[in-house]
Amino acid sequence: MTWRRRDVLGGLGALALWPGVGRALGDATHVDVAELDLGPGTTSRPQAWKRLLYHVETSTSVEVLQRSVVVTPDGAELFEHPFCVLLGTGGFDAVSDKGIEQLSQFLDYGGFLFIDDTTGDDASGCDAAVRRLCSRLFPTRPLAPLPADHSVLRAFFLLDRCPGRLDRHPFLEGVTVGNLCPVVYCRNDVSGALDRTEQGMDRHPCVPGGETQRREAVKVGINLLMYALTANYKNDQAHVRQLMLDRRLK
Repeated sequence: MTWRRRDVLGGLGALALWPGVGRALGDATHVDVAELDLGPGTTSRPQAWKRLLYHVETSTSVEVLQRSVVVTPDGAELFEHPFCVLLGTGGFDAVSDKGIEQLSQFLDYGGFLFIDDTTGDDASGCDAAVRRLCSRLFPTRPLAPLPADHSVLRAFFLLDRCPGRLDRHPFLEGVTVGNLCPVVYCRNDVSGALDRTEQGMDRHPCVPGGETQRREAVKVGINLLMYALTANYKNDQAHVRQLMLDRRLK
């Protein structure tokens, strides 16, 4: 039997796409975002995730809570949120052995971790810290570029790039386990493109592509969350064609 993320998420969260499958996480059938706090070198951007969840709710059939919560690697609340993000601002400290054990279990059970390098700078220490973390979580499965036809790039929108606040790195990276990627890594600061002030103004300019690039970054975010909830089943071309007929792919 081939397990897919949507099969095991019943133990992590309930989705509107499959009524009755999941058991309550937070607010029953609603999806939110968990921000992983590793201390200095990581940050929180709650307004970015409120924006993303708004677009997910208006573009898909997923029911959401427009909120993010902060979790730690060794906190039990991690298992209440199937979509977890780690925003790196520099060379964050190593996670404890207990934290690594629990993060590994979270990912094994069907949880998903999106890692966002907010710096876009090789010298920041963030990229090196991310690779150290992933090598501890998956000692035999290194981060590697995802192919252009990977499911995460087709989970809702058809994408050929992964821009964020920046558009320097043309591909996403991920750790592949069987036919799933429980960890996806972007070095273009997707959350920076989504982030807003409390007054609803964009917090950061997107360079070099401006507002067109920001709209593409929103699509990247939607695809990431949809992949986290559905994994590979939307790689089916018949489904993609139907989305195009419904004018939900642009």
